[in-house]
Amino acid sequence: MAAPQFCPWCGTPIAYVEHEHEPRHETLAREARSEGHEPPALPERVARTLSGDAFVGACAGCRKVSHVVSHEAPAG
Repeated sequence: MAAPQFCPWCGTPIAYVEHEHEPRHETLAREARSEGHEPPALPERVARTLSGDAFVGACAGCRKVSHVVSHEAPAG
């Protein structure tokens, strides 16, 4: 994904910072393991769809902060 260039709310050009992102399914699996449970593995296609680059953007126009996680659409 190209870095966000405009606020998704009002269209103002924004500054952005690349943000570390841990997919939620990985967080939940780690928590389950710490409680002694073994969660089922996600299909590779699903795990790939839920993982992506993340950005945080702050808009000077409408004063909103957006957190964007890109997802790749499946081919085909």
